[in-house]
Amino acid sequence: MNFRLIPRSGLTNTWLMAPLALSSLVWPLRAAPPSGEAVFQQRCASCHDSGDPRIPPRGDLKKLTVATITRTLDFGLMASIASPLRRDERDAVAAFLGIPGGNATPPAKAFCADRSVKIDDRSKTVWNGWSPSLTNTRYQPADTAGLSITQVPRLKLKWAYGYDGDMVAFSQPTVLGSHLFVGSAGGIVQALRLDSGCLEWTYQATGGVRSAIRVVPLGEKHTLLFGDQVGWFTLSKRKPDTCCGRGGPRCTKPSG
Repeated sequence: MNFRLIPRSGLTNTWLMAPLALSSLVWPLRAAPPSGEAVFQQRCASCHDSGDPRIPPRGDLKKLTVATITRTLDFGLMASIASPLRRDERDAVAAFLGIPGGNATPPAKAFCADRSVKIDDRSKTVWNGWSPSLTNTRYQPADTAGLSITQVPRLKLKWAYGYDGDMVAFSQPTVLGSHLFVGSAGGIVQALRLDSGCLEWTYQATGGVRSAIRVVPLGEKHTLLFGDQVGWFTLSKRKPDTCCGRGGPRCTKPSG
């Protein structure tokens, strides 16, 4: 498509020059990228440089990845403090403090040799969701718990599981038979084997997962219901290697 300028009343040059004049005015108004150090000094230093033993010092923050700091600002303990910050300010202070890159995916040895998940609805080992009963008392009857109060002091740690890069955990574990499902502040939903703690699969949600996971039957299969700090998910297991939820399959596979 071609255009032709038709001079009229001597205004052609005026109209041609006006956009140039406006563009020269707009250019200096473009803001420079925020300084991560300046954001830290203004918003963070009063606490993290205070020497208070309850607060991680700047040196400890510099040992974290950029992804971990960003996640903490967006969904973690610092979400209320960081709420006035713009997106570019959060990214800038995270880049100023953190180690470039994200957190490593779980190593292959962390995954179970047999990663199939078979849920037995008739199992007595059940804690499904926030409370196993409709009364929401969060009480486990003695016959289901399988131990008495006198046995509690003699319990020993069998295995422990850490959330890589997270500083806090919200989600309560859900247990059905030989499987444990739990979310993390980093937004990762994990399926673990109850007897060993090995990983069966993981799923990356949009934000931090605070809710307990609810497992519900769906025909011959099961669906996991949970909420992150952005919305709600339904997650269905299809094969040992994949699962699908809002946004499509995003399960991790063991490396190596």
